[in-house]
Amino acid sequence: MASSAKKEETDLFDLLKDLAKNWQIMLPCLILSGVVGVFVAMWIRPIYQVDALLQIESKNNKGMASAMMGSLGSLFASSSPAETEIELIKSRQIIGDAVDKMRLLYVATPTRKLQRLLHKEGRMELNQLEIPWDNLPEEERGGAWTAVANDSLSFELYDHNNKKVMSNCHAGETYRIPYAGDTATFSVLKMDIKKGQRFSLYKMNRLDAIDAFKSAFDIKEKGKKTGILEFSYQDIYPDRATEILNEIANAYLRQNVERSNAEAQKTLEFLEKQLPEVKAQMDSAMLRFNSYRNRVGSVDINAETRLVLERRNKLQQDLLNLQQKKQDAIRLFQPEHPTIKTYEEQEATIKRELAHNTSESKKLPATQQEVLKLNNEVDLTKIMYTTMLNNIQQLKLVSAGEVGTVRIIDYAEQVRKPTKPKKKIILCVALFLGFLFGAALVSIKSKFSNGVRDPNFIEKETGFSVYAKIPKGNPNGTKGTRPLAVVEPDDVAVESLRALRSSLEFSMDEGCRPIIGVSGLIPGVGKSFISVNLAALFAGLGKKVLLIDADLRKGRLHKEFGIKRGNGLSQLLMRNAELADVIHSTEVENLFVMPCGNVPSNPSELLGSKHYTELISNLEKEYDMIIIDTPPIMLVTDATLACRYASQLVMVIEYNKHSIDAIKDGMAQLLKGNGDAHASIVINKYEHSHSDGYGYKYGKY
Repeated sequence: MASSAKKEETDLFDLLKDLAKNWQIMLPCLILSGVVGVFVAMWIRPIYQVDALLQIESKNNKGMASAMMGSLGSLFASSSPAETEIELIKSRQIIGDAVDKMRLLYVATPTRKLQRLLHKEGRMELNQLEIPWDNLPEEERGGAWTAVANDSLSFELYDHNNKKVMSNCHAGETYRIPYAGDTATFSVLKMDIKKGQRFSLYKMNRLDAIDAFKSAFDIKEKGKKTGILEFSYQDIYPDRATEILNEIANAYLRQNVERSNAEAQKTLEFLEKQLPEVKAQMDSAMLRFNSYRNRVGSVDINAETRLVLERRNKLQQDLLNLQQKKQDAIRLFQPEHPTIKTYEEQEATIKRELAHNTSESKKLPATQQEVLKLNNEVDLTKIMYTTMLNNIQQLKLVSAGEVGTVRIIDYAEQVRKPTKPKKKIILCVALFLGFLFGAALVSIKSKFSNGVRDPNFIEKETGFSVYAKIPKGNPNGTKGTRPLAVVEPDDVAVESLRALRSSLEFSMDEGCRPIIGVSGLIPGVGKSFISVNLAALFAGLGKKVLLIDADLRKGRLHKEFGIKRGNGLSQLLMRNAELADVIHSTEVENLFVMPCGNVPSNPSELLGSKHYTELISNLEKEYDMIIIDTPPIMLVTDATLACRYASQLVMVIEYNKHSIDAIKDGMAQLLKGNGDAHASIVINKYEHSHSDGYGYKYGKY
């Protein structure tokens, strides 16, 4: 696990380093994304959010109203959980009413792009926009009209075909315009405009307006099962947002009260409708009773008849009350419920007693029976009428005192600070996306790049060892006329060259020719830098070293050591100079240099000549080590000819610049004339990663 974590850390470090190296890609991406982020943050209109708090109460039978209703109270008991109320509030009935009342169907949108960017668009709210679209061709229906401000008080009105319809229009006035064979109605509720500002005017479909409202409206319960609902609404105008949200709260409150009163109102309407009929029955019964008494005269009702009559009245009153209780219970329970069964048994008992009372009354004289019957009808209708009047009064009091199950705790208040856009967040997101885009480009560039960087991969694919990884350092091999290895022996590049020197020494078998050929894959890889300092390091071991510049076309070692180019290897091979004239001592003890000389007309022939073979054989006897700096192997055949007697061949490549195929071809070309030589690779300008263990610089040990 530790190894995996370390590898992930290394990969991240390498990635960041790679991104820093490709700053030419990353910086424009970050700048561009930052500009886009600022533009987006400025382009988005400020959004203001207001909120309100409502409480949902469980409504139980309570107070004076419940006491007055008595048995009718159970009809109106209700309880609405918050989840149910939230869905009711989101219904089209409540939201649609608010959309209609706040005129959200009519939209006036500013159209000036620059003014929007500077947040100086102006404002216009429509009160009405009715256009007879049915009289127009179908392809023209639903187009937006345009209002163009003349000044802060008036504007001109254009239709969807950009044809002027009205001039010098003002807010607060309703205009009825003859249009398309009918009348177009238009009015502006209020506006805040400046000269030249334009507005696109149109009327939304009601369902679309409700959906648009829902996208800006939110409601949720604060806490769990608290019954406290938080309303919130977002709009580009804070005062309009406040008005709209308060209208929603009030509309919901009104409908909640109306919903709570609905059943009581229905019952009240039914009772008031039946009351005249019951009163007529009572008047008719009293009229028949009085008419009979006037006809037969006064009838003395004895004690027995009076008891029968009182008993009948009481039983009828009890039966009426019991039937009312039974009807109330049926609304709450199933017919099989014990309460319903009990009421049915009590009702049957009272009916049996009434039947017995009726049989007793039949034993009385006929006159008393008729008086008893008429008197009973009068008393029964009086009881019904009185009971109905009492119930009506109770229902009216309950309805008047009904407050619903909703209480507004906090109304919405206008805010000054917009909640959107979050400019800092937008800018950060834009920069992050720009960073990702830049990283993707760098990744794509690296993926399609032909350069190889991994020494292990090079060794695996070519079969040749990588003897050294020389980090970036001084582009020249010398400082002044002295090699870097002498001037700055602790330099990180010199340390790598020491490793190269050691590897070459170990690779040189006893008795092999002490000749090292150094070539590069292409120009500019730093082969001369390596040749000069490698020669200085071998000289530092006390060996007599000769550095030969075999690049007869563009040799530059004479510049490194401050030597004139005139006499050199080319003059020696053309027999225009003596050996002593072309070998120069340097400021480094035991290090001698043979420059390339003037450019000949036939460098390949000179290096392939017999005279070159004799020269190398003679020099081999005089010097302990000979290092030959050759031209790039991929351009000319000079390197192959110059290195054909070397026992060690070193090909210099540049980090992350060459494909593996090019490296293979270069090594094959270099070994053509000297297949027995030991070949190795040196990576110059190497960029050390954290995974190399040493970092970019070693420091002093």
